[in-house]
Amino acid sequence: MRKIKCAVVGTGIFGELHVETYASYDKADLLIICDSNEDRVKKVSKKYNVKYTLDYKEVAENEEIEAVSVATPDFAHRDIVVEMLQKGKHVLVEKPMATNVKDAEIMLEAAKESGKILMIDFHNRFNPAFIQTKERFDNGDFGDIGMIYTRMSDAISVPLKWFSWSDKSGPQWFLFPHIVDLVTWISGEKVKKVYGIGKKEVLKSHGLDIYDTVTGILDFGKFYATVETSWIIPEVWTSICDFYFKLEGSKGRVEADFGDMGLKIASDVKKTMEIPLYTGYIPTYGKLQGFQPLPIMYFIDCILENKKPFITPEEGLENVKIISSIIKSVETGKVVEI
Repeated sequence: MRKIKCAVVGTGIFGELHVETYASYDKADLLIICDSNEDRVKKVSKKYNVKYTLDYKEVAENEEIEAVSVATPDFAHRDIVVEMLQKGKHVLVEKPMATNVKDAEIMLEAAKESGKILMIDFHNRFNPAFIQTKERFDNGDFGDIGMIYTRMSDAISVPLKWFSWSDKSGPQWFLFPHIVDLVTWISGEKVKKVYGIGKKEVLKSHGLDIYDTVTGILDFGKFYATVETSWIIPEVWTSICDFYFKLEGSKGRVEADFGDMGLKIASDVKKTMEIPLYTGYIPTYGKLQGFQPLPIMYFIDCILENKKPFITPEEGLENVKIISSIIKSVETGKVVEI
Protein backbone atom coordinates (compact mmCIF):
# COMPACT_ATOMS: atom_id res chain seq x y z
CA MET A 1 0.00 0.00 0.00
CA ARG A 2 1.28 3.44 -0.93
CA LYS A 3 1.91 5.79 1.97
CA ILE A 4 1.96 9.58 1.83
CA LYS A 5 5.31 10.96 2.92
CA CYS A 6 4.65 13.85 5.26
CA ALA A 7 6.06 16.37 7.71
CA VAL A 8 4.87 18.60 10.53
CA VAL A 9 5.98 22.19 11.11
CA GLY A 10 5.20 23.31 14.66
CA THR A 11 5.37 20.76 17.48
CA GLY A 12 3.47 22.49 20.27
CA ILE A 13 0.35 21.13 21.97
CA PHE A 14 -1.67 20.65 18.80
CA GLY A 15 1.34 20.15 16.55
CA GLU A 16 2.24 17.07 18.53
CA LEU A 17 -1.21 15.66 17.81
CA HIS A 18 -0.40 15.94 14.10
CA VAL A 19 2.92 14.20 14.72
CA GLU A 20 1.26 11.39 16.69
CA THR A 21 -1.47 10.96 14.08
CA TYR A 22 0.94 10.67 11.15
CA ALA A 23 3.24 8.39 13.16
CA SER A 24 0.36 6.01 13.93
CA TYR A 25 -1.68 6.20 10.70
CA ASP A 26 -0.98 3.30 8.37
CA LYS A 27 -1.43 5.47 5.25
CA ALA A 28 1.16 8.06 6.31
CA ASP A 29 4.95 7.98 6.49
CA LEU A 30 6.26 10.74 8.76
CA LEU A 31 9.73 11.76 7.54
CA ILE A 32 10.60 14.86 9.56
CA ILE A 33 9.26 17.40 12.06
CA CYS A 34 10.24 21.03 12.46
CA ASP A 35 10.13 23.69 15.18
CA SER A 36 12.22 26.75 16.02
CA ASN A 37 12.21 25.67 19.68
CA GLU A 38 14.99 23.08 19.77
CA ASP A 39 14.25 21.75 23.26
CA ARG A 40 10.63 21.03 22.33
CA VAL A 41 11.28 19.52 18.90
CA LYS A 42 14.04 17.31 20.33
CA LYS A 43 11.63 15.86 22.90
CA VAL A 44 8.93 15.21 20.31
CA SER A 45 11.51 13.76 17.90
CA LYS A 46 12.72 11.30 20.52
CA LYS A 47 9.20 10.37 21.61
CA TYR A 48 8.07 9.44 18.08
CA ASN A 49 11.47 8.35 16.71
CA VAL A 50 11.48 10.83 13.83
CA LYS A 51 14.09 13.23 12.41
CA TYR A 52 13.84 16.93 13.22
CA THR A 53 15.02 20.27 11.85
CA LEU A 54 14.88 23.86 13.08
CA ASP A 55 14.41 25.30 9.59
CA TYR A 56 11.10 24.85 7.75
CA LYS A 57 12.87 25.52 4.44
CA GLU A 58 14.57 22.14 4.84
CA VAL A 59 11.09 20.60 4.82
CA ALA A 60 10.09 22.64 1.77
CA GLU A 61 13.19 21.59 -0.18
CA ASN A 62 12.75 17.88 0.54
CA GLU A 63 11.32 16.51 -2.72
CA GLU A 64 10.19 13.28 -1.06
CA ILE A 65 7.66 15.06 1.14
CA GLU A 66 4.16 15.27 -0.36
CA ALA A 67 2.13 16.63 2.56
CA VAL A 68 2.84 19.06 5.39
CA SER A 69 0.88 20.02 8.49
CA VAL A 70 1.48 23.61 9.59
CA ALA A 71 0.71 23.92 13.30
CA THR A 72 2.70 27.03 14.17
CA PRO A 73 1.16 29.85 16.29
CA ASP A 74 -1.98 31.55 14.94
CA PHE A 75 -0.14 34.52 13.41
CA ALA A 76 2.72 32.50 11.86
CA HIS A 77 1.04 30.50 9.10
CA ARG A 78 1.35 32.53 5.88
CA ASP A 79 5.03 32.29 4.95
CA ILE A 80 5.32 28.58 5.76
CA VAL A 81 2.08 27.63 3.99
CA VAL A 82 3.00 29.62 0.87
CA GLU A 83 6.50 28.14 0.77
CA MET A 84 5.17 24.58 1.05
CA LEU A 85 2.56 25.12 -1.68
CA GLN A 86 5.12 26.69 -4.01
CA LYS A 87 7.35 23.66 -3.51
CA GLY A 88 4.52 21.35 -4.54
CA LYS A 89 3.34 20.12 -1.13
CA HIS A 90 -0.25 19.58 -0.04
CA VAL A 91 -0.88 21.56 3.14
CA LEU A 92 -3.09 21.10 6.20
CA VAL A 93 -3.00 24.28 8.30
CA GLU A 94 -4.33 24.71 11.80
CA LYS A 95 -7.14 27.18 12.33
CA PRO A 96 -7.27 30.11 12.02
CA MET A 97 -6.04 30.14 8.43
CA ALA A 98 -4.49 33.53 9.28
CA THR A 99 -5.05 36.42 11.67
CA ASN A 100 -5.67 38.99 8.94
CA VAL A 101 -7.48 38.96 5.61
CA LYS A 102 -4.46 39.86 3.46
CA ASP A 103 -2.44 36.85 4.67
CA ALA A 104 -5.38 34.51 4.05
CA GLU A 105 -5.85 35.90 0.52
CA ILE A 106 -2.15 35.36 -0.25
CA MET A 107 -2.39 31.76 0.96
CA LEU A 108 -5.52 31.14 -1.12
CA GLU A 109 -3.83 32.50 -4.23
CA ALA A 110 -0.77 30.30 -3.62
CA ALA A 111 -3.06 27.26 -3.37
CA LYS A 112 -4.76 28.13 -6.66
CA GLU A 113 -1.44 28.63 -8.44
CA SER A 114 0.05 25.39 -7.10
CA GLY A 115 -2.98 23.20 -7.77
CA LYS A 116 -2.30 21.51 -4.43
CA ILE A 117 -4.65 20.92 -1.51
CA LEU A 118 -4.86 23.63 1.13
CA MET A 119 -7.14 22.42 3.92
CA ILE A 120 -7.90 24.22 7.18
CA ASP A 121 -8.22 22.03 10.27
CA PHE A 122 -11.77 22.84 11.37
CA HIS A 123 -11.87 19.66 13.41
CA ASN A 124 -15.32 20.24 14.90
CA ARG A 125 -16.75 19.35 11.48
CA PHE A 126 -15.66 15.82 12.43
CA ASN A 127 -17.30 15.99 15.86
CA PRO A 128 -20.17 13.43 15.89
CA ALA A 129 -22.50 15.92 17.60
CA PHE A 130 -22.13 18.42 14.77
CA ILE A 131 -22.08 15.86 11.97
CA GLN A 132 -25.50 14.75 13.19
CA THR A 133 -26.67 18.36 13.59
CA LYS A 134 -25.63 19.17 10.02
CA GLU A 135 -27.29 16.04 8.61
CA ARG A 136 -30.54 16.64 10.51
CA PHE A 137 -30.62 20.32 9.47
CA ASP A 138 -30.02 19.44 5.81
CA ASN A 139 -32.85 16.89 6.05
CA GLY A 140 -35.21 19.65 7.21
CA ASP A 141 -35.68 18.36 10.76
CA PHE A 142 -35.31 21.83 12.28
CA GLY A 143 -37.07 23.85 9.58
CA ASP A 144 -35.73 27.36 8.97
CA ILE A 145 -33.16 28.72 11.37
CA GLY A 146 -34.38 31.51 13.62
CA MET A 147 -31.23 31.95 15.67
CA ILE A 148 -28.03 30.23 16.72
CA TYR A 149 -26.19 30.86 19.97
CA THR A 150 -22.77 29.37 20.58
CA ARG A 151 -19.83 30.03 22.85
CA MET A 152 -16.33 28.67 23.29
CA SER A 153 -14.18 29.94 26.13
CA ASP A 154 -10.98 28.84 27.87
CA ALA A 155 -9.54 29.01 31.34
CA ILE A 156 -7.19 31.93 31.98
CA SER A 157 -4.33 29.44 32.26
CA VAL A 158 -4.42 29.05 28.46
CA PRO A 159 -3.21 32.58 27.64
CA LEU A 160 -1.10 32.93 30.79
CA LYS A 161 0.63 29.52 30.90
CA TRP A 162 0.18 27.59 27.67
CA PHE A 163 1.74 29.95 25.14
CA SER A 164 4.48 32.57 24.94
CA TRP A 165 2.68 34.24 22.02
CA SER A 166 -0.74 34.90 23.55
CA ASP A 167 -0.31 38.66 23.08
CA LYS A 168 -0.23 38.11 19.30
CA SER A 169 -3.53 36.25 19.29
CA GLY A 170 -6.53 36.40 21.60
CA PRO A 171 -9.71 34.38 22.18
CA GLN A 172 -11.15 35.74 18.94
CA TRP A 173 -8.38 34.05 16.92
CA PHE A 174 -7.77 31.02 19.09
CA LEU A 175 -11.43 30.06 19.64
CA PHE A 176 -13.79 31.97 17.32
CA PRO A 177 -12.64 30.07 14.19
CA HIS A 178 -14.24 26.90 15.56
CA ILE A 179 -17.68 28.29 16.33
CA VAL A 180 -17.88 30.79 13.47
CA ASP A 181 -17.13 27.89 11.11
CA LEU A 182 -19.78 25.71 12.73
CA VAL A 183 -22.42 28.41 12.22
CA THR A 184 -21.56 28.99 8.55
CA TRP A 185 -21.02 25.30 7.73
CA ILE A 186 -24.19 23.99 9.36
CA SER A 187 -26.38 26.77 7.95
CA GLY A 188 -24.72 26.86 4.53
CA GLU A 189 -25.34 30.63 4.47
CA LYS A 190 -23.15 33.74 4.14
CA VAL A 191 -22.84 36.42 6.79
CA LYS A 192 -24.01 39.82 5.53
CA LYS A 193 -22.97 42.08 8.41
CA VAL A 194 -21.69 41.86 11.97
CA TYR A 195 -21.73 43.77 15.21
CA GLY A 196 -19.16 43.11 17.92
CA ILE A 197 -18.38 44.16 21.45
CA GLY A 198 -15.36 43.24 23.55
CA LYS A 199 -13.53 44.07 26.74
CA LYS A 200 -9.90 44.32 27.85
CA GLU A 201 -9.15 44.38 31.57
CA VAL A 202 -8.12 41.15 33.28
CA LEU A 203 -5.48 40.00 30.80
CA LYS A 204 -4.24 43.58 30.46
CA SER A 205 -3.49 43.53 34.20
CA HIS A 206 -1.21 40.54 33.44
CA GLY A 207 0.64 42.50 30.75
CA LEU A 208 -1.29 41.10 27.78
CA ASP A 209 -2.97 43.76 25.65
CA ILE A 210 -5.61 41.39 24.30
CA TYR A 211 -9.34 40.89 24.72
CA ASP A 212 -10.71 39.13 27.78
CA THR A 213 -14.06 38.59 26.09
CA VAL A 214 -15.58 39.18 22.65
CA THR A 215 -19.17 38.77 21.50
CA GLY A 216 -20.29 38.97 17.88
CA ILE A 217 -23.75 39.11 16.36
CA LEU A 218 -23.72 37.71 12.83
CA ASP A 219 -26.56 38.87 10.59
CA PHE A 220 -27.33 36.36 7.81
CA GLY A 221 -30.44 38.21 6.67
CA LYS A 222 -32.68 35.15 7.12
CA PHE A 223 -31.52 34.60 10.70
CA TYR A 224 -28.85 35.71 13.14
CA ALA A 225 -26.21 34.02 15.26
CA THR A 226 -24.52 35.11 18.47
CA VAL A 227 -20.96 33.93 19.05
CA GLU A 228 -19.15 34.43 22.35
CA THR A 229 -15.60 33.80 23.48
CA SER A 230 -13.52 34.43 26.58
CA TRP A 231 -9.99 33.75 27.82
CA ILE A 232 -10.63 34.49 31.50
CA ILE A 233 -12.56 31.52 32.94
CA PRO A 234 -11.13 30.98 36.46
CA GLU A 235 -8.33 28.45 36.53
CA VAL A 236 -10.20 26.47 39.24
CA TRP A 237 -13.22 25.91 36.96
CA THR A 238 -13.99 22.22 36.47
CA SER A 239 -13.35 22.27 32.71
CA ILE A 240 -10.57 24.05 30.86
CA CYS A 241 -12.99 24.76 27.99
CA ASP A 242 -16.63 25.91 28.07
CA PHE A 243 -18.27 24.91 24.79
CA TYR A 244 -21.98 25.24 24.03
CA PHE A 245 -24.08 25.30 20.85
CA LYS A 246 -27.82 25.89 20.35
CA LEU A 247 -29.88 26.20 17.17
CA GLU A 248 -33.52 27.31 17.29
CA GLY A 249 -35.51 26.51 14.16
CA SER A 250 -39.09 26.92 12.96
CA LYS A 251 -39.67 23.17 13.40
CA GLY A 252 -37.07 22.04 15.88
CA ARG A 253 -34.18 22.71 18.20
CA VAL A 254 -30.73 21.27 18.81
CA GLU A 255 -28.44 21.79 21.78
CA ALA A 256 -24.92 20.53 22.45
CA ASP A 257 -23.32 21.23 25.83
CA PHE A 258 -19.70 20.17 26.21
CA GLY A 259 -19.47 21.68 29.68
CA ASP A 260 -20.48 18.27 31.03
CA MET A 261 -19.00 15.45 29.00
CA GLY A 262 -20.40 12.70 31.22
CA LEU A 263 -16.98 12.05 32.75
CA LYS A 264 -15.90 13.68 36.02
CA ILE A 265 -12.55 12.98 37.68
CA ALA A 266 -11.59 13.98 41.22
CA SER A 267 -8.09 13.44 42.57
CA ASP A 268 -6.75 13.94 46.08
CA VAL A 269 -3.28 13.50 44.59
CA LYS A 270 -3.68 16.41 42.17
CA LYS A 271 -6.14 18.29 44.41
CA THR A 272 -8.46 18.76 41.45
CA MET A 273 -11.97 18.11 40.26
CA GLU A 274 -12.16 18.16 36.46
CA ILE A 275 -14.36 17.42 33.47
CA PRO A 276 -11.90 16.42 30.70
CA LEU A 277 -12.69 16.98 27.02
CA TYR A 278 -12.03 13.35 26.31
CA THR A 279 -14.08 12.80 23.13
CA GLY A 280 -11.77 14.78 20.84
CA TYR A 281 -8.61 12.77 21.39
CA ILE A 282 -8.66 9.20 22.67
CA PRO A 283 -5.58 6.96 22.31
CA THR A 284 -7.14 3.49 22.29
CA TYR A 285 -4.88 0.42 22.45
CA GLY A 286 -2.28 1.91 20.14
CA LYS A 287 -4.70 3.65 17.79
CA LEU A 288 -6.03 7.22 17.83
CA GLN A 289 -9.76 7.81 18.10
CA GLY A 290 -11.77 11.03 18.33
CA PHE A 291 -12.64 13.98 16.12
CA GLN A 292 -9.27 15.74 16.48
CA PRO A 293 -7.05 13.20 14.67
CA LEU A 294 -9.81 12.39 12.14
CA PRO A 295 -9.33 15.45 9.88
CA ILE A 296 -5.59 14.77 9.75
CA MET A 297 -6.27 11.24 8.51
CA TYR A 298 -8.93 12.58 6.13
CA PHE A 299 -6.34 14.99 4.66
CA ILE A 300 -4.06 12.04 3.87
CA ASP A 301 -6.99 10.07 2.41
CA CYS A 302 -7.85 12.98 0.09
CA ILE A 303 -4.31 13.01 -1.30
CA LEU A 304 -4.31 9.24 -1.84
CA GLU A 305 -7.73 9.30 -3.49
CA ASN A 306 -7.01 12.45 -5.52
CA LYS A 307 -10.10 14.23 -4.25
CA LYS A 308 -10.77 17.73 -2.97
CA PRO A 309 -11.46 18.05 0.79
CA PHE A 310 -14.90 19.30 1.77
CA ILE A 311 -13.13 22.04 3.78
CA THR A 312 -11.92 24.63 1.27
CA PRO A 313 -9.40 27.49 1.53
CA GLU A 314 -12.19 29.82 0.41
CA GLU A 315 -14.08 28.87 3.59
CA GLY A 316 -10.92 29.54 5.59
CA LEU A 317 -10.68 33.02 4.06
CA GLU A 318 -14.36 33.73 4.78
CA ASN A 319 -13.81 32.65 8.39
CA VAL A 320 -10.96 35.16 8.73
CA LYS A 321 -13.07 37.91 7.13
CA ILE A 322 -15.92 37.38 9.60
CA ILE A 323 -13.66 37.43 12.67
CA SER A 324 -11.73 40.45 11.38
CA SER A 325 -15.04 42.24 10.83
CA ILE A 326 -16.18 41.45 14.39
CA ILE A 327 -12.99 43.02 15.75
CA LYS A 328 -13.37 46.02 13.45
CA SER A 329 -16.87 46.48 14.84
CA VAL A 330 -15.55 46.19 18.42
CA GLU A 331 -12.98 48.89 17.68
CA THR A 332 -15.31 51.28 15.83
CA GLY A 333 -18.58 50.61 17.64
CA LYS A 334 -20.29 50.30 14.25
CA VAL A 335 -21.98 47.54 12.28
CA VAL A 336 -19.59 46.17 9.65
CA GLU A 337 -20.76 44.76 6.34
CA ILE A 338 -18.96 41.71 4.98
